[in-house]
Amino acid sequence: MNDVTKHSRSSLHQCTVSLYKQRFNLMQSKLKSELRDCQTLLELGCGVKSPVAECVQNIFAVGIDGHLPSLLGNKKNGYFKDYVLADLNHLPLKSNSFDCVAAFDVIEHLAKHQANMLIENMEEISKKKIILLTPNGFNPKCHLEDDSSLQIHRCGWTLDEISKRGYVVFGIDGARRLRGEQASATIKPQIVGSLLARLSDPFVFRCPSTAFALLCIKNKPKNQN
Repeated sequence: MNDVTKHSRSSLHQCTVSLYKQRFNLMQSKLKSELRDCQTLLELGCGVKSPVAECVQNIFAVGIDGHLPSLLGNKKNGYFKDYVLADLNHLPLKSNSFDCVAAFDVIEHLAKHQANMLIENMEEISKKKIILLTPNGFNPKCHLEDDSSLQIHRCGWTLDEISKRGYVVFGIDGARRLRGEQASATIKPQIVGSLLARLSDPFVFRCPSTAFALLCIKNKPKNQN
């Protein structure tokens, strides 16, 4: 194999990895827009890297996670102002403590009754709004990062379920049929599948029933605070 071929394959691999890891700009724009009126933010299950990392420079943001290595990794990156190691099923927080409470790719890792309780707690802790991100329907997960049981998907959420709770929902990560476990492309080669999925992003954003993932936003009535 000559050097040109090796370089081409390496570049192709790097591009593919980048496509898998990068969430499309519509989501970032939407998050920035939603957080403009927020001075404080709490992210549950913040993990090593947060989707709101680029949106919280001027916000007092706190990350909570029950997995210490992930929390320390996030702290090393310096995304948030403060960090808390805590069980998400027992949050040590008061009502109306934060303007926004968010959980990205979290509720699918809990049993359905636990996820329902967590959402209720988020709505209680929040002053202004709640943001959720979760796969559209049940998405099995076989590959577990760090062999952690916390990574198992235990439930799924549909557009109808989320909408009935008063959330406005947007489609994220392209068409559902074009992605599989961990949002990996179902069409091969992967670089082609990833490109097709990303090209579908703008179309599913306003048609969430066809999307791989659901970005769910609920604004609390002002007289409720």
